[in-house]
Amino acid sequence: MNLACVWNLPTVFIAENNGYAESTASSWSVASDNIADRAAGFGMPGVVVDGFDFFAVHEAASEAIARARGGGGPTLIEMKFTRYFGHFEGDQQTYRADEVEHARAELDCLKRFAARVTETGELTQADLDAVDAEVAALIDQAVDDAKAAPPPTEADLLTDVYVRY
Repeated sequence: MNLACVWNLPTVFIAENNGYAESTASSWSVASDNIADRAAGFGMPGVVVDGFDFFAVHEAASEAIARARGGGGPTLIEMKFTRYFGHFEGDQQTYRADEVEHARAELDCLKRFAARVTETGELTQADLDAVDAEVAALIDQAVDDAKAAPPPTEADLLTDVYVRY
């Protein structure tokens, strides 16, 4: 972040803050409430956004991207949310109380998005159902294609390790 500020790079840094470092709550182990506050130390704006709110994330990202494209330099966006699953497969999550149930019931970004766009009339439930069906078909097709594809060759191991577009 320091170098991005020194060189005034058109960069948007995203800090996905799920409130944990593996199984240690950041409220217990980090002195600052907001990662985004650290941006000031580098001379860049830092923004905290509700990571469950599609529209808030879109707005913050749009502003940061416009700033970067306009020569205003880097921005740090901290997206606060919680993860639904443990840090690793088999994580019992004994360090968490009922926050996952609350997040699933009250904060889920897809439910909040659907509620807002249907309430405003921007989309209908039928529109959302059509998108879900199209995505499910694309996923099924991708899985079928992957299963039907030949195994990668040894030469494929180094393909696109470094960008070659």
